[in-house]
Amino acid sequence: MHVVFYRNLNLGHSGSPNREQLETALLDAGAKRVRSFQTNGTVLIEANNPADVVAKAERGIRDASGYEDAAFVRNLADLEKLLALGVFEKYPSPRTYRETVTFFKGDRTPSWPLPWTNHKDDVDVLFVDDGIALSLIRKPRNSTGRPAYEIEREIGGIATTRNRGTLERLLKAASQWG
Repeated sequence: MHVVFYRNLNLGHSGSPNREQLETALLDAGAKRVRSFQTNGTVLIEANNPADVVAKAERGIRDASGYEDAAFVRNLADLEKLLALGVFEKYPSPRTYRETVTFFKGDRTPSWPLPWTNHKDDVDVLFVDDGIALSLIRKPRNSTGRPAYEIEREIGGIATTRNRGTLERLLKAASQWG
């Protein structure tokens, strides 16, 4: 089983598909099963070649809603292993607002010494490997740290972020999906 993380997709919002449009486009593109998870563009997908299915579904999603942004496909088992590394537990801090997982594509990989803290002191990047970064964010005033922004600037590419809690709930839902 795999997960698709769509960038800047919010189900039912202007410029994004609704749940039915998204799931139908993926099924029409060859997915065996699809389950949209929450409203943030996170989708469980069962397919022989999920990357091909996602690529083929782009047109259907665009035609249905106008959405034309990036999608990151990840193996569900790899996400379980990633969270099991215990990276977040190694950096406990009362200042943490959220623990995040960022998926990225670009011409290069972040080259910061880890852990790395941005100049605003609201993002700590703890771990980077194979297009994924684990970060802590803070909310010092009215805005929260944005790891996707920091990574996009560093790599000259694109990124999307989910909270650790979203991934944990996703893994639980996947185990019950059967």
